[in-house]
Amino acid sequence: MNLLDFLLNFVGRKESRAYKFYMAKSGLSLTINKIYMLKEFKYADLLDDEVFKLVFGRESSKDVMIEFLNLVIDDRRIVDLEFMDKEMKAVDRNKKDSTYDMFCKTDDGSRIIVEVQRRKQPFYPERALYYSTFQIQHQVDSGSDNYDFLPVYVINILDFNIRQNNDNPNVKTIYRLYERDSHSILTDRLTFVFIELKKFNKKLEELNGNILDGIYFCMKNMPSLTGRPPLLDNEIFEKIFRISELVNMDADTRLKVINKMTTERDLRNQMAYARQEAIEEGLAEGRAKGREEGREEGQEQARIEMAAKLLSKGMSAEDIAEVTGISIDEIYNLQK
Repeated sequence: MNLLDFLLNFVGRKESRAYKFYMAKSGLSLTINKIYMLKEFKYADLLDDEVFKLVFGRESSKDVMIEFLNLVIDDRRIVDLEFMDKEMKAVDRNKKDSTYDMFCKTDDGSRIIVEVQRRKQPFYPERALYYSTFQIQHQVDSGSDNYDFLPVYVINILDFNIRQNNDNPNVKTIYRLYERDSHSILTDRLTFVFIELKKFNKKLEELNGNILDGIYFCMKNMPSLTGRPPLLDNEIFEKIFRISELVNMDADTRLKVINKMTTERDLRNQMAYARQEAIEEGLAEGRAKGREEGREEGQEQARIEMAAKLLSKGMSAEDIAEVTGISIDEIYNLQK
C-alpha cells in the first residue's frame, strides 16, 4: 500500500496519526481537507494554468497541442511545433513586459500565443491585441525595411464571454483585419481566436465524435468526471485523462493543484451564494420600489442595489456586470 492509499484509508478514523506520518515522510504541509480532496476529485481542472501546461505544453504531450491547434486554426496544417520562451520584453523599458501562458513556433515559422483565462477582465480583447504586438516587433529587425513577418495567432481560452449581450452562439470566434464595407481581408498575418467556454453546453452524448467538442467538454467538466467516458476513446483523450489524473502528478504539483482547486471551488460557492442572496433581496426591493415608482424605474434601482450588495461581498466588477446587466463603468462608480 502506498502512502496516499494509507492516508485515504486511515484518515477518517486516525486523523492525527495519519497526518503526522505523512508529514514525517514527505515534509509537506497537507491539511486533512486536502486529503479528502483526493477522494473527491480524480482529475485536475484543465483551466488551471499549471495543469494546462502539463497536458498541452510539454514535449511528451506535444501531439495533443498539435491536434488542438489544427482543429482551432483551420487555415494551415501544423506538422510540428517548438515551445518557446514565454517571457517577452517590451522594446521600451518603460513599457509593460508580457508573459504568455504558452508560446510556440510551428514548423512553418508561425507564432502562436495561447492564453487561458478564468476570470473576466476589463479590456480583454485589447490585452490580446497588445500581446500580439510583441511577436510582430520581434520578427522585424531594427533598421530593416522588410515587414514580411510570419503569421501571428493569439488563441484565447476563456471561462467567460468577452462581450455582454453577445448573441453570437459560436463557442469559437475568429477575428482578423478586414475592410469594413466589403469585408475584404487586409492581411492574413494576424489572427485572434476566442474560445468562450460559457457558450459550450453540449452533453457527452451530443459530441458525436467531434474531437474539438470533446476537448471543450474536458476543459469544462474534467474535475467532475470519475473516469474517461467510452465516447472519448482515441489516443488524444487517453493522454489528456492520464496526464490530468491527480495521482499521476508528482507530490509538489499535486498539492499546488489541489490548493487551487479548493480555492476555486470555495470561491464559486461563495459567488453563487452571494449572487442568489443579492438576487432575492434585489427582486424583493425591486417589487416594492416598482409599485411605488413604476415598474421600469424600480427594476433599474433594484439592479443597482443588487450590484452594490455583490460589491460588498467581494465579487469582481466583471462578474457583477455579467449577473446584473449593469455596465462596468457604472459598477466602478458605485465603488467610489
